[in-house]
Amino acid sequence: MRTALCALLPVLALPAFAQCPFDPVIAPTNILLYCADEEVELSTMAGDVHQWYRDGIALDGATAATYTASQVDAGSQFTVAVTVDGCTELSATRLVDSWMGLWPYLQHGGDEPYEIGDGGVSYYCVGDTANFTLGGSYTANVVWYKDGEPIPGETGMVLEVTTTGAYTATAELAQCPGQGASVGVEVGMVFTAPTQPVIAPSGNTLCAFPTGAETQWYLDGEALSTEACIELAGPGVYTVFVDYHLPCQILSAPFVATGVREAAGSSFTVGPVPASEVVRIGWSAGHALEGAWQLVDLTGRTVRTGRFAAVNAVDIDVRALAPGKYWFSALEANGWAPVPVAVVR
Repeated sequence: MRTALCALLPVLALPAFAQCPFDPVIAPTNILLYCADEEVELSTMAGDVHQWYRDGIALDGATAATYTASQVDAGSQFTVAVTVDGCTELSATRLVDSWMGLWPYLQHGGDEPYEIGDGGVSYYCVGDTANFTLGGSYTANVVWYKDGEPIPGETGMVLEVTTTGAYTATAELAQCPGQGASVGVEVGMVFTAPTQPVIAPSGNTLCAFPTGAETQWYLDGEALSTEACIELAGPGVYTVFVDYHLPCQILSAPFVATGVREAAGSSFTVGPVPASEVVRIGWSAGHALEGAWQLVDLTGRTVRTGRFAAVNAVDIDVRALAPGKYWFSALEANGWAPVPVAVVR
């Protein structure tokens, strides 16, 4: 005997509605929620009984001619069943849409970095100008931050950046005061001080230090010589560019010569050579030096500085310096050439 096998299929229970002499309509036509706390009232025709549905599921307690939709309803399709004189008709669907705006983000502009390192940190030379433009839909009450602190007075859509720090921004939706958002990340920017050679005069000789791979001297802007040291060629403005094969390097400060002069014959003494703890820079007791002195490394970075006192020696603590060669100079003392200082461990 053959037995018929019936398959039981799941059946979605939907309300059955008659064809009534009316058609419920949900108003408004376009439903768009902008703000997180925004609400919009959905309404339909008058009737004896109402039932609102969200995505086909009846909403408990939603039995009035109106329904208040909020952000929890965003993205859902709504219908309403209306009963009049015992006849029930279902409306067409209406989407409750939401617009929260495009999240804020940063666009880079200005000078190009010479390197982008780990974590997206951008490296520039001091004197470069980078900028950020705030993109997205959040355009009100903009606040820019550097190293976690608000930057005073910076509330525009564009921020110029010239100093090292970690930058980000927050803003609000213009349609929704108080509803803000953050870029979400901090962007690191590092500005490296450029290496700048110094012109050291000694009598009629000008020397560029620290020395580098290539040297170019200029007199009144015209190319003059490629030697590390030159003799004064006459009055004028002397500058020098030294190529250290570094990403940030600039022309020296100008040296103004009024004419060829007699050599002063003055020089510093250095001891001990090399030094491991303290180095003494000395000079003749007959010279009363004034102004500032500095100790620079081979990249032109100043590592020690001070001012001359009424003595004929300067003691410099070099214990914290890396081993290598340095230069001691007195830029305000004409005729005194820089002298090398060696540090060892």
